[in-house]
Amino acid sequence: MRTSKISLKNANVTLTTYLLESSPEMPNTRIRPAVLICPGGAYRVCSDREAEPIAMAFLAEGYQAFVLRYSLGEAAAFPQPLNDAEEALKIIRERSEEWDVDPDKVAVCGFSAGGHLAAALGTMGRIRPNAMILGYPCILESMGGILPAPIPAVDQAVDDQTPPTFIFHTYEDALIPVGNALAMASAMEREKVPFELHIFQRGSHGLSLAKPFTSGGLRSMTDSNAERWFGLCVSWLSNVFGQFDHDLDVVLNEDFKEYSVDVQLGVLWKNPLCKQVLAARLPILQSSPQLEEAMGISLRVIIDYGGQLLSESELSELDQELRAIPMKGVTQ
Repeated sequence: MRTSKISLKNANVTLTTYLLESSPEMPNTRIRPAVLICPGGAYRVCSDREAEPIAMAFLAEGYQAFVLRYSLGEAAAFPQPLNDAEEALKIIRERSEEWDVDPDKVAVCGFSAGGHLAAALGTMGRIRPNAMILGYPCILESMGGILPAPIPAVDQAVDDQTPPTFIFHTYEDALIPVGNALAMASAMEREKVPFELHIFQRGSHGLSLAKPFTSGGLRSMTDSNAERWFGLCVSWLSNVFGQFDHDLDVVLNEDFKEYSVDVQLGVLWKNPLCKQVLAARLPILQSSPQLEEAMGISLRVIIDYGGQLLSESELSELDQELRAIPMKGVTQ
């Protein structure tokens, strides 16, 4: 995994990247959907409980993740936080190739005040995400009384360009009334924007994943029923973005500059010259009962798994022979 912290234009605003590495064993995940996370904290702080733990949860589902620590306190007057979110989304899309991100599959996920910011990005942003995930969000303009600066009513900004949205809240939330989530859902129904809404009966405000490790040690921050929101969210997001390809017999990645032992066997096998070299160096391949199953695996991995198929010097010689084969020999 690659992580880095990028300073944005406004003071003390950062974007932290959590990027999964691509692997020749998983060519169907070379390009991934992504989630931009806006932690809560009443526009006064950015909660750690709603930052990296959320990023790690999405990473475990195959998403690239980004945490935005946006403008706070006196600097949180709108539209400054919205400008931060727009800048972060713009960077993710501009660097999507470098970060192995599908620029058309970027969701924003926000909690509490971060949920307000996420909703603002999806309803008022000059550029918008492809999906929204809102956890116990501030939505109503009246919530500005508990924040350091007034906020716009994002439910009033919902339009036909607002992306599909997943919303969850708890009935027992005493800080941000559940009416905020209901108002957002009502606005989306009015504009015929697809959404999924889950209201759990129990649970305090600021649940994050509602699990012990995100609770800060507080019993009130865990709930075995409310913690189901994340699984429901991933299922919903898979319906919106689609799942990773998983119905092919072999997935071949032909995006490479030269043949080598790090190229998949199936790609090498398609080229007569490569196949001739492999037959001479590794005659066991042609008679192997696992030949078809091995087509999606790089030759180096096959040799490593095979154990003593080639010595290091023989592997190096094979690699040089393959690199000498011109790319124009590829058969389509």
